[in-house]
Amino acid sequence: MRLRVVIPVFNDWESLAILVRALDRIAGSLDCELIVSVIDDGSTQPDDVFREAAAEVGSIEQLELVQLAVNVGHQRAIAIGLCRATDSADCDAVLVMDSDGEDPPESIQVLLERARGQRDFCIVARRRRRSESLTFKASYVIYRSVFRLVTGKEIRFGNFSLISAGNVRRLTMIPDLWNNLAAAVLRSRIPLQQVPIDRGKRYAGRSKMNFTSLIVHGFSAISVYADTIFVRLLLVTIVMMCLTIPAVATVLSLRLFVPAHATPGWATTVSFGMIIIVLQALFTTLTSILALLNSRVQRLMLPIVDYKPYVREVEVLISSRSIA
Repeated sequence: MRLRVVIPVFNDWESLAILVRALDRIAGSLDCELIVSVIDDGSTQPDDVFREAAAEVGSIEQLELVQLAVNVGHQRAIAIGLCRATDSADCDAVLVMDSDGEDPPESIQVLLERARGQRDFCIVARRRRRSESLTFKASYVIYRSVFRLVTGKEIRFGNFSLISAGNVRRLTMIPDLWNNLAAAVLRSRIPLQQVPIDRGKRYAGRSKMNFTSLIVHGFSAISVYADTIFVRLLLVTIVMMCLTIPAVATVLSLRLFVPAHATPGWATTVSFGMIIIVLQALFTTLTSILALLNSRVQRLMLPIVDYKPYVREVEVLISSRSIA
């Protein structure tokens, strides 16, 4: 079995160097050949420390550096890595992991064991214990809760995943992959297998994922289910309309039949206020749905078709033998 490891990185070369050495140590014990594909997401800092680690590699079959022309963001860098794996057609499965050590290399064997004997699979790491700050953990819980509320789906995994080559090809045909890998996997309806794995500690430096990044990441995931969200908003608006009609009727009845207890103008203010709020919600939701439906007649940006202009150079650093 050949396994291609896709690792996006942005200016985190020190952690990546440690990770590459760790992958090289375990490569000999894995029942597969490792092809490591590092996706340089437009880094602005020198990668000397990573190249030094790459020169020491002895067990990894091939190590390549895919340099992107611009910084496209973590999720799009992953999408480009998956497209690169699909076009190369040199592996049986793809493993996606972060470069900072929070996806422990020692857990790769656990994912491989779960995939044993299967032709098509998508195995994801469900986080069991996390090592971030309390604020980050609380924010992550809020993100998961909001995601479940607006989409009706439970998301308990991130990028760390093992996906068969056939399913990777399927994912690269889905435009949602540009936004968020985990949400795209859920949306694709590929059968999932979740394996509980503890999140590791960062090797070096500080995490690039701050509160703002988490908010953007959350909205990127939620946007994959835009059609579901708008339909739910439409249903909520209809319920509001059904409640507003008897409420307005009650207000007008009180104004007409119990005028002694009414403040002048209150019935008009309350009635028109409720009607305006409901109409605004209805028109906003309908406009959003029509815009979404109209976008479907436009050409979709498919990762497998549109990723190549972002790739500036592919540099093979280590290759034990010729791999297509």
